[in-house]
Amino acid sequence: MIIAALASAPGRAGISVIRISGKSCLKVLGRFLILKKKPEFNRIYLTDFVSGKDKIDEVTCAFFREGQSYTGEESAEIYCHGSPVIVKKILETLYSVKGVREAEPGEFTQRRFMNGKMDLVQAEAVIDLINAESEAGYTASKEQLEGGLSEELKKISSMLVDLVSVLELELDFAEEDLESTPKADIGAKMDDAVTVMNKFIQGYKKGRIYRDGIRVALAGEVNVGKSSLMNSLLRSDRVIVTDIAGTTRDTIEECIEVGGWLLRLTDTAGIRETGDLIETEGIRRSKKLLNEADIVLHVIDSSNPGSAKISGRNVIKVYNKCDLKNIKTSGKDSVHISCKTGEGIEDLKDMIVKRAAGENMTYQPYYISNLRHLNILKETVSLLEQAKVTLDESDTYEVVIVDLRAALDKLGELTGQTTSMDIINNIFGKFCIGK
Repeated sequence: MIIAALASAPGRAGISVIRISGKSCLKVLGRFLILKKKPEFNRIYLTDFVSGKDKIDEVTCAFFREGQSYTGEESAEIYCHGSPVIVKKILETLYSVKGVREAEPGEFTQRRFMNGKMDLVQAEAVIDLINAESEAGYTASKEQLEGGLSEELKKISSMLVDLVSVLELELDFAEEDLESTPKADIGAKMDDAVTVMNKFIQGYKKGRIYRDGIRVALAGEVNVGKSSLMNSLLRSDRVIVTDIAGTTRDTIEECIEVGGWLLRLTDTAGIRETGDLIETEGIRRSKKLLNEADIVLHVIDSSNPGSAKISGRNVIKVYNKCDLKNIKTSGKDSVHISCKTGEGIEDLKDMIVKRAAGENMTYQPYYISNLRHLNILKETVSLLEQAKVTLDESDTYEVVIVDLRAALDKLGELTGQTTSMDIINNIFGKFCIGK
């Protein structure tokens, strides 16, 4: 079946790209092009796209041989003027041909995966690359797309395959008078595999920050300058600032990029005792958010420090209004700023990034960023732990091999070797049509 869809963003543009993939798509497309001779693969043509006697548009077409295209199939791309009307007419013309239909979301990439040109981890990196909102997000998705993570996962799989092979060999020669591998050595190899996987599991926190950004919550008492700080970080008047206590009653989120990192800033309601039901709900949401944030900025009025206790995983005390005279402040892991003059704002940004991402901010292949990957690795570790228990309790390696193969199958779900079609379809269903 030949599939076709708009591959570029919908709407008006200088150029729109229509992608076609499937056996004999060159022959089908050739019916609508005005060419002096049969089109050849790996060439680009400037020609007219026609429907019957009507010229729809002057287009450029590129043809790709099977095995040399994005999908791995015989494919073509049409570059037409970026008018929604033109795109609609070309696609309708193509869909009128028997055996040609509209591509499902992610179907081009799914065909690339099914044709062995990438594994499932790389396929998921495609959508992450498209959705990347920062330099860090781009770096992480690009590395995964190029196979860095896949290569590391193959090493883990090889460790388990080698272990299974050793145990199966022992079973084959069980009746021979040969020295068997001590249980302690087998258990040690399982521990080695678990240690490597735990490294990936621990790397999820940084991997998520690369992909999704650093979650930063601004918290503190009312009228300490949280909203003013939010505006200073954004360099815009995004949040209403007044002298009236309790102006901010709900969470307000905006994003900025600092040194290639995405910061997801959230202004929260001021912490205080209040009888106002709406403000009380805002404060409840604020406290919940503090437990989820990567960084909590505890904003404090230098002239009136207050007594609010702010909790969170990683709290930075931000002393505002440092431009006022005779104000002395001190505190560990703190920074002094002035939203009025801008003093200390850049230092605060640098501190946020270093506290969240660490001093060594070089991307590593074991920084997994996908929750599906994290859950599979955790389940694989659990299965290996069960295999160790079986090893200690069994007199034969047969049951141990069953447990190890279960762990291998679970690990194979990462790259798609043992993943069910339902899961595969669900993953690609999150893609946009045309990709």
